[in-house]
Amino acid sequence: MFKKILLCTHGSEGARKAEQYVFENLMQQLAQAQVTVLTIIDKDWSVMTGDDWLNTSKSRNTFIDYVEEQLGREIEADWQRIKEEYAQAAEARFMKVVGDIEETIAEVAGKLECDLVIVGGYRKKPRRLTSLNMEPGLAARISNEKLHPILSVPLLTNN
Repeated sequence: MFKKILLCTHGSEGARKAEQYVFENLMQQLAQAQVTVLTIIDKDWSVMTGDDWLNTSKSRNTFIDYVEEQLGREIEADWQRIKEEYAQAAEARFMKVVGDIEETIAEVAGKLECDLVIVGGYRKKPRRLTSLNMEPGLAARISNEKLHPILSVPLLTNN
């Protein structure tokens, strides 16, 4: 039925449930399907910094380079976790893309000719001011209003 599956993940609890569903359930039924694991870094992250420390363009560029490197390490560690938890993930393709979340999902699904896109279900984030527990994963969220009109394949949301 489904031959090319795009699994969007970023390490949060909801994304981990989607990973589990794909590799423990769906791949049992669709052993021949090709899975692409997509992690998107929101294109706006670099402009979300304060200006109090931006004395020079050199210091800003040094900081941006550091953050990009750190994000890359965190994503690689998350992908390694997936490969260690799920033997079927050894056959998966892993992609990291910087871009608008919804547009990137639709664009990658189209380019790879995916039959199905899978994302984790909506989860309410703990309030940062009243909670000491921060959930792992990138903070960007999908806007259904932006994604659905531009996505040309079925979307499965896993809770």
